[in-house]
Amino acid sequence: MSKKAKRRILRWSIVLIVLIVIGVFGFVRRTEIANGLSTWLTKQTIPFNLVVSPDAAAAQETVKGVDLDGNDSKRRNAAVAAFTVAQQRFSVADQNYTTFLSPTEAKRLKKWVNDKPYQYISDLTMLGYGRDTQGSFLYLSANRYQDTPAIWSYRYRIYYRGDQLLSSYFAGRFQGTVQPQFIVPKVGLGTPGNATAVNFLTQIKNGLGRADLYEKINDRSLFVGIARQLGLDDASAAGLQMYLRRSNGKFNNSAITSYVVTDAPRVTRFTLVVKKEGKRQPLTLVFDRNKSKFTQLRVGDQNPGNQRNG
Repeated sequence: MSKKAKRRILRWSIVLIVLIVIGVFGFVRRTEIANGLSTWLTKQTIPFNLVVSPDAAAAQETVKGVDLDGNDSKRRNAAVAAFTVAQQRFSVADQNYTTFLSPTEAKRLKKWVNDKPYQYISDLTMLGYGRDTQGSFLYLSANRYQDTPAIWSYRYRIYYRGDQLLSSYFAGRFQGTVQPQFIVPKVGLGTPGNATAVNFLTQIKNGLGRADLYEKINDRSLFVGIARQLGLDDASAAGLQMYLRRSNGKFNNSAITSYVVTDAPRVTRFTLVVKKEGKRQPLTLVFDRNKSKFTQLRVGDQNPGNQRNG
């Protein structure tokens, strides 16, 4: 055997012996080595952008709620006064829409009104009022007449402060034969529902809090039963199903974001928003002021701007 071959065998023999010694040592001291490695990993600093904090994730799904205090006769009078200012500034002869609308909305309304001859905005009527996280607002209808019995209602959500109209947003339009008016200034507000809204929402959360309920989320009859227990109508089952479907289990990804008052129908509508995976799902919780109780939970944001009959 050559000297070169002998050296190669010797070299690999040494490597093999070292590996065997390391293996035996590692097996004998395996517990101590594992504990030491765990301690070392614990002390290491992990880059922040690689960490997904449950609290941070929950914060991203937080919904800002509206202040529910102050829905009283004083706020009602303020809304009626702001609408009266808009009504007085508008002139049928001048068709001056910018007195109550933003320039952009006024331009669009003018285009709708002037698409045919003999059409004009005859008057403004008040549809509702309320508050959201942006401030106080009212709904009004600009009523278009023509040479037929048809009346077009162009509806707007207008934010105000005192007698100053701040901004306007188009809400919807409907055709009918009677001009809409869902606020009757001389009618008393009654019990608006604001004081009990949060408590009732807690009752809904408790009613949907059963551990096995999500597995049965498509069983409508089950949610009809829950709606009846809460004093809601059967059609509220769909709202309850949607609320549970979009919740995060703890229901802390939702809040009441606005409310709006109408007199015809005599209800207060509370908009409940659920936020999941960055998407906002509105629901509408309805308080009947004639019955002084919550009666409905509907999918979507229902308001006098998008409801034909208020």
